[in-house]
Amino acid sequence: MPNMVLNNVCPFVDGKFAKPTKMCLVDGKWADSAPEGTPEFDAKGALALPALFGLGLDFKEPLRDDIYTFKDGVCAMRRGGFFGGLYESSANPIDDSQKLTAMQQLSAKSGLEFAFLGAFSMGYQCKDLSEMVELAQGGAVGFGDGNCDCSRTRFLRLAMEYGSMTGKRFFFMPLDDSLRHHGLVHEGSYADTLGMKSIPRIAETIAAFRILEMARFLKVPVHFKQVSCGETLKLVETARAQGVDVTCDVDIYHLLLDDSCLFDLDSHCNVPMPFRSAEDREALWKGLESGTVNAISVNHDPVLRQDKEVNFEDAVPGAVSLEIALGAIWKPLSGRLGAARAVELLSTAPAQLAGVEPAALRKGGQANLVLLDQDCPTKVVPSMFAGKTRNTPLLGKELSSKIVGSYIGGIWNEV
Repeated sequence: MPNMVLNNVCPFVDGKFAKPTKMCLVDGKWADSAPEGTPEFDAKGALALPALFGLGLDFKEPLRDDIYTFKDGVCAMRRGGFFGGLYESSANPIDDSQKLTAMQQLSAKSGLEFAFLGAFSMGYQCKDLSEMVELAQGGAVGFGDGNCDCSRTRFLRLAMEYGSMTGKRFFFMPLDDSLRHHGLVHEGSYADTLGMKSIPRIAETIAAFRILEMARFLKVPVHFKQVSCGETLKLVETARAQGVDVTCDVDIYHLLLDDSCLFDLDSHCNVPMPFRSAEDREALWKGLESGTVNAISVNHDPVLRQDKEVNFEDAVPGAVSLEIALGAIWKPLSGRLGAARAVELLSTAPAQLAGVEPAALRKGGQANLVLLDQDCPTKVVPSMFAGKTRNTPLLGKELSSKIVGSYIGGIWNEV
């Protein structure tokens, strides 16, 4: 549906929400008027936000399309109000130009804006370097680790030295596997009470420090994915003061949950970066306030139901979030940091990290937007999710806000 009229909608323009008005969406743009007979939708005072950009997307296809497909992911993005995302699949490393081209062709059919991370090692094995120069020339916006620890420091140096020729940023999930040592949850009182294998903070901070030292020595830009503890943010601040080009993000679930959620023994809370203490969660929020944290990520990682509906210790780590991210985080985020900063963290900054033009609502401009009723509590149910997966820690919980529709790439999607 290329044309749409939204009545009683509050568009976000110039850093604030306008009073309820009419928006005419024609051929993907915000126009002064629409052709006669254009369908209309009563937004009932809903907020019209610039569409979001997702960091950390993994749709599993082709090697694990039994779990999820690219089509499922695109559907989830439209439901959740995302106009694009940064893609990196742990199951499908983009380690040569042919794989990159295949993913670009697949994404071109979606009508959404995708950026891709190339793998800096073949198969994320940290044994052989990928052709990073060819990947960069082909359009890769940076190089990632596939959320796998590169424990061989010499290989890390060789990879970053070679990759530095491209000027691209390296993306790491800082977690030392040898210190993780089969741990599942944060090392703290809740893990002790439940008798669960745990992951100390130093598994994150030591990995982060090693990467930052390498980045400082080689003058290579780096990004930390899914930062979970306050000490890592202090390392980031120190490194920036020393001239290191380092950015970082935090995951929406780490802003909403801490390790107290473990008492439910819900296997959906088994995620790659563990939920840390309430003090750590507060440190992440303060990192958003201070600007230490550059963006909020979604880390959409589908897992089959049978791999989650098991004991916590046996569950496959991962969580999906695209369909419910905005409804879950908007009210606490905008309430604490303000609407303008919330839009920046969810839309503008993630897009800029991926080298993609951010969405913005301006008359005559591209109208990629999501409609949010911020005062409509909504229960998270399986039917909200695309594909066959529903692995979210918020399943059965209540969101503070509800997405009522999106208009992305000239397509209206009523939720």
